[in-house]
Amino acid sequence: MTTHPASLSDGADPGPGADADDRRFDGPWLRFLAVAAGGWTLLYALDWALLTAGTPIGAAVGFAHGYLLAPLATAAVLLDALSLAERGVADFGLFKWLYALVALVAPPVAVVYYAHREWLKPGDPALLGGPR
Repeated sequence: MTTHPASLSDGADPGPGADADDRRFDGPWLRFLAVAAGGWTLLYALDWALLTAGTPIGAAVGFAHGYLLAPLATAAVLLDALSLAERGVADFGLFKWLYALVALVAPPVAVVYYAHREWLKPGDPALLGGPR
């Protein structure tokens, strides 16, 4: 919790000049999203091309891409969108929830999310940077 009088729990909008202590959603979300979407794609391709569903390794790979990496990608999309909105860089509105729902099934939607992110604020160095 922060000890600042205008903390986010009061409903105050921090704006772009807010202290890093006041932001709840900062983090390396793009890195998590890239790892989760890339890992999901590799494991899904491995599962689809080489593994049999009835084998223990097939079950482990299916579990990893379906129950570990897909929710991680979903969380990364939501947290990145919330972080951008909190910093006042870009607001996705309803689209963040659509991207998150699609990411539960197909995390490579991260490419479309990233393109949308760049389209909203092209060339902004604050987009790729982590917490300030």
